Amino acid sequence: MRLNRWLSNTVNQSTDGRYRHRLLVENPTRRASKMSELREFVDIAHEDVRRHLRDVARFNLDPLEEPLENDPAEGYPQCLHIETLKSYFGEIFPAIIAENLSPFGETGWKVPAFMFRLHLPAIQQLEDIRQTGIPAGKVPGRTGDDCLAFRRDNNGRIIRALCCEAKCTKDHQRHLIKDAHTKEMKVIWN
Repeated sequence: MRLNRWLSNTVNQSTDGRYRHRLLVENPTRRASKMSELREFVDIAHEDVRRHLRDVARFNLDPLEEPLENDPAEGYPQCLHIETLKSYFGEIFPAIIAENLSPFGETGWKVPAFMFRLHLPAIQQLEDIRQTGIPAGKVPGRTGDDCLAFRRDNNGRIIRALCCEAKCTKDHQRHLIKDAHTKEMKVIWN
């Protein structure tokens, strides 16, 4: 996905070199030209969850052995609450950045899976929606990094890992970056 005509990109590094802040500003006149690519990326990101739901459903636990009537991934993610969908997009966008904007001047970053595949309250809610027909409500958010990206060498071994955390703000807010950095350091050193 080529982002340079859609998003202007400015990177600032902290004086101690411990983090970098990347500010992206949208050129709204280019939005329409990127929507099909963006939808495709989002769809691919969610395919992992749909595949997981279908794999789990292969094992029929119904004591009457009634076959499944519906695709267990039906309605995912579009049936979930808008706040859940926004948070998922917040996890996907750092992957787009990692894979397309060469963090730390390095190319070849890949995000092989997204953390929302483990968002149990949303998966439980999807089943509840299927059984009751009641529209989705808010569910507790998923905790953790937005995503992890990796670089591999020619032999397929992981040579770099990148913890990605996005914050959507109009201007630079140092406390958000500090909080994200503190959280990452806990993950790395614990």
